[in-house]
Amino acid sequence: MKTSLLFLLMTVPSVAFSQNTFKAKIVNEKTDKPLVGATVYIPDLKLGAISDLKGLVEIKNIPNGKYEIRFLLVGYETLTHNFSFPLSEENAENKENGEHEENEENEEHEIHEENGIIEVPLGEEGVESKEVIVSATRTETRIQDTPVRVQVLGPEEMAEHIDMNPGNVTDLLGETPGIRLQQTSSTSGNMVFRIQGLPGSYTALYKDGLPLYSGFSSGLSLLQIPPLDLQQVEVVKGPSSTLYGGGAIAGLVDLISKVPGEKPDLSFLINQTQKGGTNLSGYYSARDKTVGITFLADYNLQKPVDVDHDGFTDIPKYNQLNISPKLFYYFDNLTNLSAGVSYSTDNREGGDLIAIENGPSPGHTYINRNKTTRLVTTLTFNKTFSGGSLLAFKNSTSNFTRDIQVPSAFFDGNQFSSYSELSYLLKAESNRLVIGANLTTDRFKQQNDTALPEFNYNYYTLGIFALDDWNVTRQLIVEAGLRTDYQNKYKAFVLPQAFLLYKFTDNFYARAGGGFGYKVPNVFTAEVADEAELTAFSNVRPLGSNVKAEKSTGLSLDFNYHSLLLDKLLVTIDQAFYYTKVTDPLTLNVENLFGKDSLASNVIIYYNSPSPLQARGFDTNIQLNLEDFELYFDYTYTDAMMGSSFLELTPKNSLYITLTYEKEDDWRTGIEAFYTGRQYLNGGNESPNYWTVGVMVQKYFEHFSVDANVENMFDVRQSRFGRIVCPPYTNPTFAQIYAPLDGMVANVAIKINI
Repeated sequence: MKTSLLFLLMTVPSVAFSQNTFKAKIVNEKTDKPLVGATVYIPDLKLGAISDLKGLVEIKNIPNGKYEIRFLLVGYETLTHNFSFPLSEENAENKENGEHEENEENEEHEIHEENGIIEVPLGEEGVESKEVIVSATRTETRIQDTPVRVQVLGPEEMAEHIDMNPGNVTDLLGETPGIRLQQTSSTSGNMVFRIQGLPGSYTALYKDGLPLYSGFSSGLSLLQIPPLDLQQVEVVKGPSSTLYGGGAIAGLVDLISKVPGEKPDLSFLINQTQKGGTNLSGYYSARDKTVGITFLADYNLQKPVDVDHDGFTDIPKYNQLNISPKLFYYFDNLTNLSAGVSYSTDNREGGDLIAIENGPSPGHTYINRNKTTRLVTTLTFNKTFSGGSLLAFKNSTSNFTRDIQVPSAFFDGNQFSSYSELSYLLKAESNRLVIGANLTTDRFKQQNDTALPEFNYNYYTLGIFALDDWNVTRQLIVEAGLRTDYQNKYKAFVLPQAFLLYKFTDNFYARAGGGFGYKVPNVFTAEVADEAELTAFSNVRPLGSNVKAEKSTGLSLDFNYHSLLLDKLLVTIDQAFYYTKVTDPLTLNVENLFGKDSLASNVIIYYNSPSPLQARGFDTNIQLNLEDFELYFDYTYTDAMMGSSFLELTPKNSLYITLTYEKEDDWRTGIEAFYTGRQYLNGGNESPNYWTVGVMVQKYFEHFSVDANVENMFDVRQSRFGRIVCPPYTNPTFAQIYAPLDGMVANVAIKINI
């Protein structure tokens, strides 16, 4: 899509000290509508301003002379032009005839003037456009125009975090405001992530709009997704079940893959940590007029590490392989088809270090082994019509097999799931309406023939949905949606949602809304299933017939303000409030699990709590940009309760601060600090609060970059606060995990780009 800027130049007579005023009107070429929030900046003078609701911008106190003026708006091509002050009719005539000076990159732009308005066409910046078009909200809307609160990590943030941890996406998500990573197993390293204080099972994880990582695989999913082929990450905070169905009570994360560009892309990444971790990744993409391809290969190796010298691993041993080719076919500029396959294997061992390194022996027998394989297929078809309307079909299948083995038990299961969706997005002058239907299947079958209780299930869900973004006025956008799902065991769910976006001024707007959600119960829900994995599910009872689906209501409100202060300090403030209530939340029978009776203490029973789970809180986000410096501050307050009890492993207070300095195309450095407040544990105990601090330096060269990174540089870990593993060591029990187990981790990564 081509866009343009129309600049209305107004001649202002010189006043004392030969000061001039520059006025412009910034609009979109295709729609002729004013563009709000565009930055107009004069680098030599450190002067700038931001366009208002009418697209108007004014810069005062400009001395006589010739100056370069930059026009910037996220999602649009950055434009640079030279202007001579004072402005005169002769200047305008010269600009109309194309006799003004401009940068080489803008030579293609033909400038016209009519009735005092100067028109400067802009070409589309492919990468920048992708950064701000949000696909997770289904309406393909620019991020500043969507009523739903979305946070996007673009290519720059992606590149930084990929170099820090190229093996998986945990670093990407762990440093995203409002998201908290939680390790749930000390032997396998299982990870989940929480949005707004709610358990990880209430957040849906997608890749390119397709659900691939749930159920039996959920606790390991984050550890098995390589990031090198990702273009951006979209985080929708708040109720999202109307968009995607069950499981998105707290929100969703959609990982967006790269697609072939006009130029081939070949990159390699080598990473080594001081604690025995090695990552090797490679990515290639290319296309011609009709055919394109992407290919990702990733291998990760980790040695077992006993950080606290208690004889048990704090970092499990594993080796992991991922291979993912994808083929694209372009029928024409408006029609394309893609098909991909992804294969991964992961072998993990955690537990007694002597048993892992030398084999089991008397007194050293406990090893928790996880062996997984995953085969995923994807198919997408997109047809764009005149006016931008889009017909889309997508399908994915996932075949996941996992073996869990401990000294006393063995569990082997296979989960096969699929997702198919047909949707149509209608783009009108004031509306973006998407309607569609999808079918989800999920089947689990135990493979081992033992006396264990059967956890087999076979679910399918059929859903239909409609969602409309309506530009009521220039300042007000309303989104209303409705989904109806039918699930073969838990029957029908009706899920409405409504959000609005109101722009008070050129740099201040608010979002508000809410929606309903649900989640089908599953014995493999990550947070509670990890208790069961320690015994390979030998002490777990299947879900009873009286267990009900969880249902939720969620509300959110946020305010965003951005402004250029003192002509050079860009300030962005985002203040969000949220509330979620879950009725019939799934939990486990704590009395039996932790009772004194030896038989009862070995039995885990899932049931619906009669008390609702409620999470309320706020998130304060402040970002300051001053020339080459960026300061980022995020504070989250969460009050999460299960009935009258505080929700375990949910800190009320958490803080993230980072300061970075970047010399363009040369090097980048930064320091970050995380504060985690006290958390409630089982038995009514509280964890201590703690800080972790990290530093990184990145150096860029012509065809490669070097990244040195130290996470948790002061070696904060839970073993400094108390015991992780409790005897007997041949059949141990493990403490709840509320702090890092691995301590300080340093790494050096080399990325080669060809």
